[in-house]
Amino acid sequence: MPNGGAGVVLAAGMSSRMGTPKALLEHRAGGTFLDAACAALRQAGVHPVIAVVGFHRERIEERLPAGTMAVVNPHPELGQVRSMAVGLRAARAEGREFALVSLIDHPAVATPTVRALAEAAAREPACIHVPVWRGEGGHPVAVPTSLAEALFEAQPGEGARDVFARLGFLVREHPVEDPGILIDVDTPEQLEQWRKQIAEVP
Repeated sequence: MPNGGAGVVLAAGMSSRMGTPKALLEHRAGGTFLDAACAALRQAGVHPVIAVVGFHRERIEERLPAGTMAVVNPHPELGQVRSMAVGLRAARAEGREFALVSLIDHPAVATPTVRALAEAAAREPACIHVPVWRGEGGHPVAVPTSLAEALFEAQPGEGARDVFARLGFLVREHPVEDPGILIDVDTPEQLEQWRKQIAEVP
C-alpha cells in the first residue's frame, strides 16, 4: 500500500476498572487483546503497526507482538485523544497518509471490517472513515495523519470526533455487518459477558 496507511492501537490507558492491563487480557482467538488487534491491522495490509503505550508500559512492551512498533504517550492521564495524537504523529513520521486507529478494548471487530476501512482510506486518505452497524458508529476509525497536531491541541473535554467536527473534516460512514465494532470490554463483567455471549462473532 504505497504512500498508504499505518495501523495504530491505543493501549496507553490505566485499565483501572478492569484491574489489569486490557492489552494483556486473554483473547478468545488465542494470545492477548494486543496480539489480536495488531494481527487484524496487519491482515488489513497497513504498515507499520504501532502500539501507543503509557500506563503499564513495561509489562506491555514485554509482550509486544513481533513486528509491532511501540511509541510512548508521556501523558496517558490526558486520555484517548492524546494517545491518538501520539500514534498519528508516529505514523506520519513513517510517511503514512492515514492511520487505522483501533481501541484495545474492542476485541470483537471482524477482520473484513478492518480491511474494508483500510481500503476505503487508501482511496480517500484525507477523509475520516467510520464503520457503522445499525446506524451507530464504532471502531476502528481511519484518520488522516495530518490531524495529529490538532489533536495535541484539543480543548479540555473534547473527544476526537469533536475535533474532527470543529475542523470540518469530511467523515465517510461505511455500513458493515459487524456488531463487533460496538463491543467495548471495559470491566470484568463486560469481559465475562463477551466471553459467554459473543463467542460466535468472527
